[in-house]
Amino acid sequence: MKLIFIAALTVLLTGFSKNEIAHPFHVSITELEIKQDTLQISLRIFTDDLEEALKGMSSEKMFLNDQSQPRRNFVLIRDYLFKNFAFANAAKFDQIEWLGHELEDDVCWIYGQVAVSPEQRILFVRNSVITEVFDNQQNIIHFKTSEGIDTELATKSNPEVRFARP
Repeated sequence: MKLIFIAALTVLLTGFSKNEIAHPFHVSITELEIKQDTLQISLRIFTDDLEEALKGMSSEKMFLNDQSQPRRNFVLIRDYLFKNFAFANAAKFDQIEWLGHELEDDVCWIYGQVAVSPEQRILFVRNSVITEVFDNQQNIIHFKTSEGIDTELATKSNPEVRFARP
């Protein structure tokens, strides 16, 4: 009996890689809201998923919980988002100003903003965050207005969504 317990414990401790015991679903949540002609953006991404994506981009193992290089971490996150998250008006993509990030439990919050014209009626968002790492990644995008919340889903096969502005 003791031998079975030791064998089971050994398999549990050494037999699984990080990806095998990681969470079984891959999702991010983005919240958008316009305040004073500025689209405010907040993303919530599982920290381990983001670290995996950053590792793929920089070929370095990332630990966002390591606060010894917060500026370096933010620059890597910002550069990753420049490639994987975009906002466009009808004519062109606009540069998002990524403001910062913070860690909360197993989630990384990332904040950004971009100016929007009061005349702009349709908002285009491309969110391909983490889709290069996990084929089943789903990016839920909420657009909050005075009339309620409109929600769209961006995936690897359909990373672009649009919202009508009231």
